[in-house]
Amino acid sequence: MNAQTKFRYPSKAQIERMVEAAKACGIDVAGFEVSPDGHIRIMEARVTPANPANDFERFQDRL
Repeated sequence: MNAQTKFRYPSKAQIERMVEAAKACGIDVAGFEVSPDGHIRIMEARVTPANPANDFERFQDRL
């Protein structure tokens, strides 16, 4: 007996409320992810430095 799962996507108002709450907390919102079970995941815009490709790039700032 396999019961079919009902998708419970959040409404547009719920998504807007979550994004506004994240911005009010000081989070720089880059996007959001919505899952079929109703979860909303807010993604923060963080800039991570890339790893240097070689030794020159690693020590370039010291020159």
